[in-house]
Amino acid sequence: MSNITIYEKYGGFDFFHNTIYQLYIELFDHIEISYHFFGVDLRKLSMLQAQFLCQAIGGPPMYKGGNIQIVHKHMKVTEYEFETVVDRFQEIFERNGLDKDEVKFIVTFIRSNRDMIVTSKNSWIDRIARYFYKRIFKFKKFIKQLS
Repeated sequence: MSNITIYEKYGGFDFFHNTIYQLYIELFDHIEISYHFFGVDLRKLSMLQAQFLCQAIGGPPMYKGGNIQIVHKHMKVTEYEFETVVDRFQEIFERNGLDKDEVKFIVTFIRSNRDMIVTSKNSWIDRIARYFYKRIFKFKKFIKQLS
């Protein structure tokens, strides 16, 4: 029985970089997540993310980015945003052929970094949505009273 790593099994860095790049392209369609990536070089971001992940799945030390806690601090990432991205990681790796245990390992690794990434209880989009939801609720209540 060989002790091949997840990193080696899928051909190394290029596979994970391309898969993570696909993830970020898909996240651009998510209104509550995409604003984090406006003006960001997604190729570079996916490269750094792949470097960070590849070390955890048996690849060589290669991460050349900053401290993830410092990098994410100004972003004010919410729990919802974090979990949405983790869910998308799971989906993209499953679609690209990783088996369930490998995906679980990766997702567990990503979640182990939660406290360094999640820095806010809500985002500006949450605050805007809440404003409109309150108005809609009041309007529905008013209409109901007229009935």
